[in-house]
Amino acid sequence: MKLPSIPGAVLDFGTQAFRRFVDVEGAQQATVLSAQAFTSLIPFLVVGSAFGPGDEDLADRINDRFDLHGNAARSVEALFADSGEVESAVTWVSIVILILSATSFTRALQRMFERAYGTEPLGWSKAWRGLVWLGAFSLFVVVSSPLRETLEGVAGIVFAIGVSTALGFVVWLGTPLILLGGMDWRRLVPGALVSAVLGALLSVASGIYMPILVTWSADKYGLIGIAFSIQSWLLTASFVVVVGAVVGAIASERFAPHLERLGRRRAGEAAA
Repeated sequence: MKLPSIPGAVLDFGTQAFRRFVDVEGAQQATVLSAQAFTSLIPFLVVGSAFGPGDEDLADRINDRFDLHGNAARSVEALFADSGEVESAVTWVSIVILILSATSFTRALQRMFERAYGTEPLGWSKAWRGLVWLGAFSLFVVVSSPLRETLEGVAGIVFAIGVSTALGFVVWLGTPLILLGGMDWRRLVPGALVSAVLGALLSVASGIYMPILVTWSADKYGLIGIAFSIQSWLLTASFVVVVGAVVGAIASERFAPHLERLGRRRAGEAAA
């Protein structure tokens, strides 16, 4: 049997990925994810930053992340309450409500992975997986931001981006493992790799266009302009997540027979 040429194989793979993206309503999934992140995940991170270690709140992290100064930085600080105001306003009841609200984002993320990989819906009986993911993601946010800044200062931005890509791979390998459960981690490797690389590219691009966009939006529209800028970034990031999951699902389906043969071979070698 004649093997397809590399351009033909790439075209066939891209066609399959595009069809899967359309089948799972990828654009709608990304829109839902970004909206849920803005209304549920960001408030959760605001409170988490206020009660977490260190003196930085979420506004400080956003300003540092996108290198915002002047009017743009002041607008971001005005949009998000500082740590002292958050701590004084938060009660145990509001924390419980906030966590339950944040699980709406994890449910949307879980449904997106279920559709991309064609797995059976887990339902609300597995809602605890969303809580586990929230805890792991909060820890990642706390650790990754200062780590990236330290690496940029010590080893340069290229090395920092490489480490960020590696961390992104871990995040997007662990996320579907936690939210879906029971899946072979090898099926998730292609999607985690694609998401990590696209996330690194988005990180580089964000450092260029976000300061310009946020500054322009703050000058022209004020606080609502900052909100629009953050929402547009979240939408772009959500597309990265959906595309990574779709491409990873197609790749895992193509390579699944090879992985199964490799597994049987290793099992036979171990038995011998």
